Amino acid sequence: MTELTRKLVDFIQENLVQEGDDIVVDETTPLLTSGLLDSLRTARLLNFLRKDVGVRIPAAKLDSENFQDVVTIAAMVRELETV
Repeated sequence: MTELTRKLVDFIQENLVQEGDDIVVDETTPLLTSGLLDSLRTARLLNFLRKDVGVRIPAAKLDSENFQDVVTIAAMVRELETV
């Protein structure tokens, strides 16, 4: 697991998993179909990516394909870092 995927997994587990949910997040946990990402949680994740990772996600990238799991988010972040 890369440093980026570890940061994302930790953030999601600590900040987006609701108390009482029995979800253990890893890099392939389906974020949308599991209900972990809704509009409010997505906004929190985008804020984390901007402030803590240093990558602003443009509106054109706000597509469910880019937020399926930590692997797809990390791939999108790496792509944006090289632009």
